[in-house]
Amino acid sequence: MSRLARIVPVLAALVCGALAGRVLWSPLPDDFIRAESALPAVLVANGTGVACTAVVAVVVTAALARRRSIMLVTAAAVIGLLLLVLPDLVRYPSDSAVLLYSNAIAAGLVLGGASVLAARDANAQAALAAGTIGAFLMAGAVVDMRRFGANDGGWTAYAPLESVETAGVASPWPVIAAAVLIVLAALLDRRTSWTAHIETRWLAVATALPVAAFAANWILIESGARPEWWYPYVGVTVALVAWLAWQLPGRDGQVVFAGAAVLAAASGGSQWTSIGWWSLAIPGALIAVGVVAGRRWPVPVVGFGLLAVTATASLVTFEAQDVPALAYMFLLPVAAGYTAGSCLPTSAPAATVGLALPFTVGIPGVVATAWMVTEQYADYAPASVFERSVSLSVPAVLAAVAVVVVCGVGAWGLRLRSGAR
Repeated sequence: MSRLARIVPVLAALVCGALAGRVLWSPLPDDFIRAESALPAVLVANGTGVACTAVVAVVVTAALARRRSIMLVTAAAVIGLLLLVLPDLVRYPSDSAVLLYSNAIAAGLVLGGASVLAARDANAQAALAAGTIGAFLMAGAVVDMRRFGANDGGWTAYAPLESVETAGVASPWPVIAAAVLIVLAALLDRRTSWTAHIETRWLAVATALPVAAFAANWILIESGARPEWWYPYVGVTVALVAWLAWQLPGRDGQVVFAGAAVLAAASGGSQWTSIGWWSLAIPGALIAVGVVAGRRWPVPVVGFGLLAVTATASLVTFEAQDVPALAYMFLLPVAAGYTAGSCLPTSAPAATVGLALPFTVGIPGVVATAWMVTEQYADYAPASVFERSVSLSVPAVLAAVAVVVVCGVGAWGLRLRSGAR
């Protein structure tokens, strides 16, 4: 295989993972002004779009893996990318549901196609993991940089709703670049070396989990549930994730556990408020270092241990330093990247579920136990609307640590079951 044939799939997977993760973080643009919708509020919430993206991604991954056609894989990913950039080319209807579901379906196609394409090469799959984890950890910083880093005159506050142009959730140039890279990757290497066996029961639970997570979140929010009422939900969610992971062999199950553990470790962290370029460069570089180290020296237990330390850091505070913020900025990216990298390579369906898990289950799940939910969250907005409570609940931190430990033990058990030492 030529050097170009090795590099192009890695770049394609990295960009596609970041784009799909951006939509999973929030299917609507960060500056989007909502209009009236003919659908009920629950069907136009951001969480509905997140669940839709996850379901489409899992179904597309399973279908493409069974068909084993490189042409279908390429077509699915390119169609998703074109659909993602379409709002920048065509004026969409004012109903926000159109843009919401358009982006959700597009991201599902992109993630599903890229996941199957990346399953042919371990390095490409590692790049896909780096892209999605980067989006999960840094999407908030990107939005803050766009909002406060630019000189905004505030015109949107006074413009009539119907006069606001609909823009895509991602810049057109990365989307176009991803489409070109996907086509080149397919032309340079036409192998179909991915796993095709998928159990129907596992697939049904994997597609139902994000929908059930959002439904539970909506019910708890609408009913005015107190923060402690979320703990039973966290327990049930972790049990379902453990069941999903335990049905898979070896690393396929480990990557599912890794997705849940990354979420739990991130739930107690405090994001940096700086809008400097370094607030993106440093975590991005650390994620890359972690993924590469995980691929080179794969010891999943070490990764889960680092995630547990990150989660525990929320219990430590000093007057001169914000330890949770430091852990979130420097330790979490390395730990998340290393944990995911050490659990690769996996089959395409397992990678899709594991990499989407922090977005689909995470935002309404473990995160809600560690953060105080504001009124803005009634619209299921992403993590940028979470406001740190005066004192972080100790039981919430312990719950996050417990989730990481359970996932680590589960991954270790899968390693023993597969015969690895």
